[in-house]
Amino acid sequence: MTVRNTRNRKRNRILRRMLECAALLSLCLLSGCWDKLELEEQAFVVVIGLDKGPRNTVEVTFQIANPQIGSSDIGTAEGEPPSDTIRFTSSDILSAKELANTVITRTINFAHLKTMIVSEELARDEIFPHIAGAAIRDPELRREVAMIVSREKAFDFIMKNRPRLETRPHKYYELMQQRWMETGYVPFSTLNQYLQQQVTDSMFLAIYATARQHNHRVSRHEDAYLAGQVPKRAGDPVQMIGAAVFHNGRMVGTLTGEQMRWVQMLRHKASVDAFITSFSDPLEEDAMVTVRLFKNGNTKIKFDLRKEVPRIHVTLPLRIQLLSFTSLEPYATDPEMQRMLIKHLKEQIESELLEVIRLSQKKFPGDPFEWELFARKHFMTMPAYQAYGWSKHFKKAKVDVKVELRLENFGKQRTPYMQTKRKEG
Repeated sequence: MTVRNTRNRKRNRILRRMLECAALLSLCLLSGCWDKLELEEQAFVVVIGLDKGPRNTVEVTFQIANPQIGSSDIGTAEGEPPSDTIRFTSSDILSAKELANTVITRTINFAHLKTMIVSEELARDEIFPHIAGAAIRDPELRREVAMIVSREKAFDFIMKNRPRLETRPHKYYELMQQRWMETGYVPFSTLNQYLQQQVTDSMFLAIYATARQHNHRVSRHEDAYLAGQVPKRAGDPVQMIGAAVFHNGRMVGTLTGEQMRWVQMLRHKASVDAFITSFSDPLEEDAMVTVRLFKNGNTKIKFDLRKEVPRIHVTLPLRIQLLSFTSLEPYATDPEMQRMLIKHLKEQIESELLEVIRLSQKKFPGDPFEWELFARKHFMTMPAYQAYGWSKHFKKAKVDVKVELRLENFGKQRTPYMQTKRKEG
């Protein structure tokens, strides 16, 4: 009996020590709350603006959201503005973040940063790649931040952008990104893409925007505009259409909304699958034909790099829905006229694609279509590809474009009556 009691006491002692050790180890896994910050103790920056400052400095604009606006606590924030905008002159973004706390009582937080606005003046300056590269050293600043180039100062752009339908500034840019993916008027550009293509010596396309009207004009084509040229009369002054073209981290030119759409279609995989556009009518010069254009598969790109002047063969599969034609010609019921229309649209699309390609070869120092990704496959090693100099050879390359166009339907919910009768007969 005594031996059994002794064994039980030893077992209990061992179990007690194991529990004590487990309790001590669990303390190491518990996080303290001494570094916690309440919501009202933080200032959430949702938009950053960058302008060129004096003597190689940068003017950094912070648009700080009011977290109580748009929340269930809106009753306590009645009469408060949805955001506050403040500007500092500093050597870089991170220094401006520290400098902001000389004025702002809350801790500056980049965790909810959605958009970076860069003025065109700074984007064309050689100092900009260093400013953008230094910014990502802050772990709060995410690489998925949308990058927009404004024609005017970024501070002026942010101050003038007061959308009437969206109270919260971050929501405005979030919804606009969805529209960009649908229309194809602008590229889908992020800070991460900018930094990646800067390293690979390829072209980068950023969203082009403005809050001022520039050279107002009316075009027959609804997408042949740059930011500031769209003919509108009221509403928010901000326009986002076209692209700012970068090479080696610096802005070197622009593309209109129409050119941007064709650039995306010429890429192997486009970020936009369909958009609505218009062409001239083959039977009436003053009439227009409006279609919905779909990409019917990936763009096929073939290279012949054996000679000094390379040859590039591009095949673009497309299908269209005919939405409207102001000439009132019977395209929906006459098969012969349909074939004539398809031939005419095919020639127009090929002509516009070749025009964009020639513009890129003449105006830009590189390839905005991302064809270099496929040209690399023709070289055994990366040093061999770099020695070839793709950008130099692209400028003198001969490019052939073939469009495979298929008429899907006329955008109607049912087949036209005359066509139905013909099938029945």
